[in-house]
Amino acid sequence: MRALLLLLSLLAVRSASADPAPAPASVTEPRYRVETCCQLCPAASNRSLYNTGFLEGFATLVEGRDGWLFRSDDDLREVFGPDAEGYAGLRRFRDALRRRGTELVMVYQPTRGLMHADQLPPEVRRRYHQGLARTSYAMTLERFRKAGVVVPAFDQLFESPGTAPPYFFRGDHHWTPEGARRTAQLTAAEIKRMPVYPRLARKSFSTSRIGVLAKRGTLQKAASQLCGFGYPDQYVDRYSTGAAEGGDLFGEDRAPEITLVGTSNSDSAYNFAGFLSEYLGVEVLNESLAGGGFDGPLFRYLPSEAFQKSPPKILIWELQTYHNLSERDFYRRVLPLIGNGCAGRAPVLSRTVSLKGARTEALFNGGGQVRDLVGRDYQLDIRFDDPAVEKLKGTVWYADGSKDHISLENSPRVEAQGRFVVELRSDGDYGQRTFLSLDLEAPEGVPAGGSVKAQLCRRDDARPESRRVAALAAWP
Repeated sequence: MRALLLLLSLLAVRSASADPAPAPASVTEPRYRVETCCQLCPAASNRSLYNTGFLEGFATLVEGRDGWLFRSDDDLREVFGPDAEGYAGLRRFRDALRRRGTELVMVYQPTRGLMHADQLPPEVRRRYHQGLARTSYAMTLERFRKAGVVVPAFDQLFESPGTAPPYFFRGDHHWTPEGARRTAQLTAAEIKRMPVYPRLARKSFSTSRIGVLAKRGTLQKAASQLCGFGYPDQYVDRYSTGAAEGGDLFGEDRAPEITLVGTSNSDSAYNFAGFLSEYLGVEVLNESLAGGGFDGPLFRYLPSEAFQKSPPKILIWELQTYHNLSERDFYRRVLPLIGNGCAGRAPVLSRTVSLKGARTEALFNGGGQVRDLVGRDYQLDIRFDDPAVEKLKGTVWYADGSKDHISLENSPRVEAQGRFVVELRSDGDYGQRTFLSLDLEAPEGVPAGGSVKAQLCRRDDARPESRRVAALAAWP
């Protein structure tokens, strides 16, 4: 009996332990309210605070919708293009390239305001005359064409539907890969209409998505420095273009016949050169230079062996609208580089001297008789033996007692090896003045005893001797 009672007790315990556990109480999932953490602080509208080498290029920041940022000076400008002297310089640049067998194509990138005014806050959008800006931009493109430069119809970008991928990043001054793609399509369409295009060697190229590009914007960086808070990265698709197998229709290895010289927008991250190659079916050599401005890639590429020995049939020059194409010294420097300065030609004056004191006479048109070295027809080629010299200051003296102060600077990214090439002035009556001498200031940081070689030679577009003598005779 005792054994039976023990068995019944064990069964009761097991039965109790087998009862199902009570159902858990219902749990509500947490909900979070996500809001924008930051707005531009009052400091962002204080122009005097944009006082560093980095910040001065972002004056003044304007906060748009959905995290968009704009620069009031560069992104919301309403008038475009150089002055009359700038158009004349651009025409000379085009002519000088043509003498080397190269046609110039300009990629004059539209601004963020032209492309994305719908992202501006209402009060700023009312002040920004987008219609006027678009008209001015289109007229500038047409004036470039009248100066003889091939310019694609970038004003067609404004006709894209609102559903098109953003042309620019929200908080960065660069175009997105999709913006680069659309620009390449218009550029390729224009190049295909050029007479030289059918003679170019063809290849097949294909573009594929290779991952994601994370962009921490430059405008966002400026806002962070002014206001002290950060922004999240923006992510977009990244692309790469390569030659298709068996795609060389000519079966020949040759130097690329199209070269791209551009800013950081032509960096491989945005694949602009790749899209161009794909849409043209022609290999594009990318000689762009990030951080070199609009002139740096030209200063580096034109005197290079690649250009001097094998000038391309087409030179694509990509730049932004805020770059100053009216700058006289830009043309004085870039034009003689097309012919590589005085290299390979007989100079009319040449001298290698040691730098002495604060100022050294490097060239002198004398020795008993002043030669008729009229400024309009000549250029200087100056090379320091120290390749680290990046700044040149000096004075050109003329026979009538007048002078011209020159101040030139090479970007460290250009690696000019201490060389400076520049035309003598030809504006006003400077072009008729006779060169007398060149004085150079000692470069900063160069020890005493360093040397410099200075040469004066004729420009590629110098007038024939008979015309020059007649002009001198007519000059009072």
